[in-house]
Amino acid sequence: MSNSGYLSGGYLVHGLRGRATTGFWLLIPFLFSIVHPVFCKAAPHTASPLVHASSDRDAAVPDCKIVYAGFVGAMETSNHKHSGVVQIRDTLRGPGYADVCADSFIPISWASGRDWILTHFPAHAGPLTAEEIAVAPRVILVGHSTGGWAMFSVARELRDKAIPVELTVQVDSVGLTDSTVPRNVKTCAIFHAWDVLMFMTTKKIRMEDPQQTKLLANILVKHASHLSITRDPRIREFVLKAVTEARVEIASQPAAPPVEPKSSALNRAGALIQPN
Repeated sequence: MSNSGYLSGGYLVHGLRGRATTGFWLLIPFLFSIVHPVFCKAAPHTASPLVHASSDRDAAVPDCKIVYAGFVGAMETSNHKHSGVVQIRDTLRGPGYADVCADSFIPISWASGRDWILTHFPAHAGPLTAEEIAVAPRVILVGHSTGGWAMFSVARELRDKAIPVELTVQVDSVGLTDSTVPRNVKTCAIFHAWDVLMFMTTKKIRMEDPQQTKLLANILVKHASHLSITRDPRIREFVLKAVTEARVEIASQPAAPPVEPKSSALNRAGALIQPN
């Protein structure tokens, strides 16, 4: 009996001749990803006096009204074309979503996702003010597998900055800290599959503050695997509906007063000095 390994749809699959062992090999990265967060924590975000760096895509969207961050599973790349998380990202980068900035990240690099989100907010230490939040982008998060743990790690750090999250969607989530939805999340949904990994994935979640967070759905997807569940069309529907609702809310707000350029303030100060 010999070992074999091959690529299938972008995933590394191992097997023993005459015996299916894909599920067994999938357990290895999952077990590592569950234990790893306990011993490895990202450095807290600190404000930088420098201008935040952003992606080329963001440069084309100078005024993002909505920010989507997707976190793929542990066995995927951040650009894996078969991941529903990435497919939603690509949709939000396409026609009709010029007001949306969208990106995707691997779970172990969740701090990169956090920092990318924070590039769209004022860069100073401590929580944001109510005035800053009122004109800031709306945040939508999706996390698959250990990406669910990564997603909530980001959400908790946004909570500490007083930044609300419009929607979180857990997709067959795996992790030690992915069963409690942070209180800054307004709405949430969870999808879980009925497959070989069903004993490892999160199926029930609690709200840190039920008064602040509404559970939209807890959906068992019976005919999906841990990998294919990301392409359930209802996940996309939740995200696109959240985008629409965010747009309506933004449009209903009164226009913020214009910020006077610094040069104007200097001119006023200079006017006090009479020329010779």
